[in-house]
Amino acid sequence: MPLFLKRCHKIENKMVCSNYSIIIFYVKIYIYLIALLNVLYAQIALPSFHGAHKPHTSVSSSGSQTFSYTGSQQTFTVPSGVTTITIKMWGAQGGSGGYWSNSNYCGTGGKGGYSTGNLSVTAGSSVYVYVGGKGESHSSCSERMRQRNPLQGGWNGGGDGDYSYSGGGGGGASDIRYNGTSIGDRVIVAGGGGGHGNAGNGTQLSDGGAGGGLVAETKANNTQYGNRTPGAGATQSSGNSNGVGSTGVENLTGGGGGGYYGGGAGANSTGGGGGSGYIGGVSSGSTITGNASMPDPDGGTMTGREGDGVIIITW
Repeated sequence: MPLFLKRCHKIENKMVCSNYSIIIFYVKIYIYLIALLNVLYAQIALPSFHGAHKPHTSVSSSGSQTFSYTGSQQTFTVPSGVTTITIKMWGAQGGSGGYWSNSNYCGTGGKGGYSTGNLSVTAGSSVYVYVGGKGESHSSCSERMRQRNPLQGGWNGGGDGDYSYSGGGGGGASDIRYNGTSIGDRVIVAGGGGGHGNAGNGTQLSDGGAGGGLVAETKANNTQYGNRTPGAGATQSSGNSNGVGSTGVENLTGGGGGGYYGGGAGANSTGGGGGSGYIGGVSSGSTITGNASMPDPDGGTMTGREGDGVIIITW
């Protein structure tokens, strides 16, 4: 086998030839093949080791969505890759204001409660959101309690004030429903507060009971007019099972708050009971009555929710 090859090329119309080493030729081919194999190894073997070409299975970026009161059902669609959402919710306050015998005194609606918990979900599924509305109130303490025009309960379960001389409407509950939109599909509830009753001369204001908690608030008896019993705060097994607060049936009585069970309406000149909270359909849940310290949706803490409810979903 010859050790050299003759290689010729034309320069200025002259053919110039030179000997080319076969050994050098094969060495160059060998170096080229080694370099090529290194490139292929870097593109295939190493990325497989580091997992660069494995399917992306991590959840989508975290986020948060706040739902305010609208008076209708709202929907949250679970983002791709998300399997758990955290829910924080506040029920609505009962209706306030108005007087019967002395415009210097008027009752206050019970404040809404708070509930939180984690819910297991499927990406792309719908979570149904119900934000409670505040019970209808008198315009101020200078407005006399209405005759034959009851104050309406807040949306999502608040009971109306009585028909004759109306107390405040009960506050609506806030709740989340999953795998359906019926009452039975609720997985977490924050109770609404009861509506106010007759404040009389101020010696014993007939405020509504606070909503939320496993047992909502029942106010003390009104002894200014005998010994009249206010609306009972709902529990996990007592109150109105459809989640709607009772309507006031005696003079100067507030409506019950909406909740897992709706709050009751009391005797003449008393406030409505709060609606109960519920955390049975979530994990790591807790629920707080509206007369205790709870997280504020705007940051910090507060004692009970005033006004309409609100729901915050994070993932």
